[in-house]
Amino acid sequence: MKYYVFIFYLIYLHTIGYAQNENKFKNSRIEFKSEAFQNKMYYLAGYYGKYTVLLDSANASNVGSIIFKKGKKYTEGIYLLVDKEKKIVLEFMMDTIQQFSIEVDSVDLNKSSVKNSKTNQDFFDFNFFLKNKFEELDNLNTNFSNLKTNADSLLLKNKMIAVQKEINSYKFKFIKEHPKNVISLLFKLSQPIETYFEDIENPSTLYNSNDSLKYVKNNFFKEIDFSDPRLLRNPFLEKKIETYFNSLVVNSAEEITKEVFKILDKTGSKENETFSYLSLYFMNTYSNPKIMGLDRVFINVYNKYFKNQEYSWLTISQKLSLNDTNRDLKDNLIGNLSPNLFMKTIQDKRIDLYEVKAPFTVLIFWDPSCGHCIKEIPKIKKMYDDLWKTKGIKVFAVNINVDLNIDWRKYIEKENLNEWINVYPSSEVVGNYTKEDVDFQTLFNVHQTPVLYLLDANKKFIAKKVGYEKYLDIIKNYEIKLK
Repeated sequence: MKYYVFIFYLIYLHTIGYAQNENKFKNSRIEFKSEAFQNKMYYLAGYYGKYTVLLDSANASNVGSIIFKKGKKYTEGIYLLVDKEKKIVLEFMMDTIQQFSIEVDSVDLNKSSVKNSKTNQDFFDFNFFLKNKFEELDNLNTNFSNLKTNADSLLLKNKMIAVQKEINSYKFKFIKEHPKNVISLLFKLSQPIETYFEDIENPSTLYNSNDSLKYVKNNFFKEIDFSDPRLLRNPFLEKKIETYFNSLVVNSAEEITKEVFKILDKTGSKENETFSYLSLYFMNTYSNPKIMGLDRVFINVYNKYFKNQEYSWLTISQKLSLNDTNRDLKDNLIGNLSPNLFMKTIQDKRIDLYEVKAPFTVLIFWDPSCGHCIKEIPKIKKMYDDLWKTKGIKVFAVNINVDLNIDWRKYIEKENLNEWINVYPSSEVVGNYTKEDVDFQTLFNVHQTPVLYLLDANKKFIAKKVGYEKYLDIIKNYEIKLK
């Protein structure tokens, strides 16, 4: 199967960031000092969502000074000093002013010193605090195996909870005191979901678990501005979005689409980088989703934001990939009516898919020259003989390779597939149909074989891209929903 990945490194122009017009300095000058740097090449790198990109390079001086200068500002966020082997030497914050220097202690980074950047000092202080707290947690965790009573275990567990609360309190205090600071943004993005329950001001107002989940969902992105380009200068945004959709949103295409639209509509201009990144992130996520049927989200997002739209940041290859995926998915969505198939039987008689009368139809596209098909067809035949036949399921098996009709007929006889409806594409179609109406390989996304679909009595799609051994369970659940 051909899968499409739409997010590429958009490192031209807008990866570099935007200027803070209100600041005294319009340019950026960042210096790193260490004797270990002497006469070596180093790179300045930054995050673009979960990706890291190289932004600049510089040679260290004889005394170990590295200076990165730029005529405008970088977007605030987490940045990296990287050596020539692309190994991270130091993580630091790009602040608002961007006129600072860091004396790097190569032996103990926690002892590095900062000049002219309160943000970086706060960042290093937090990392030092966090390192100590993690050491406390590790020590407590090590002692678990030595405990002999439940009381001791409970006591130790409470100590670990207390340490975690210290970490959360540190973050909450910083956010309250510095709400607009880029570090506060990082704390908000990396906030574990359970901390939202701790932050409930009046727990008595939440009567049950549904109320609690609703509270968390309503507040999960409360202080996140999706038009803020700083969102992309750290690796936390995608994880936060994944947590939201996996934990708080119902797994239905309709509900997910609503939430995706909410987020994308809050990104501001459709020419800015948060929209470009997040729209392609959602398109990539739902072009081949883990849960059957959620590819409808891709179609919904495509129709609203990409169909007949032009964006300066959208490359030709990205646009073509989006269009191709839309073409492959739009006609075989779960719940939709299957396109008709205009075929001929093994006896060379006309038969269309819509003529098949059965409570359920298994639609198979296969090729007699396909080695995987030759292995799978007998297994499907056994499933049909043992289980499907008694449920009234019929198999509509399409040979997509008409040049091998002789081999196809021989294989049908060899494997005793005569109870199936074995067909091949008709060269003539009577009726008012376009070329697109009969292009079954596009309509049914047949880019490899075998491809299987499960249809109901009305020829609506109820299963695809799932093992045929699960079809009976899918049918059982489908019948329950109909009652």
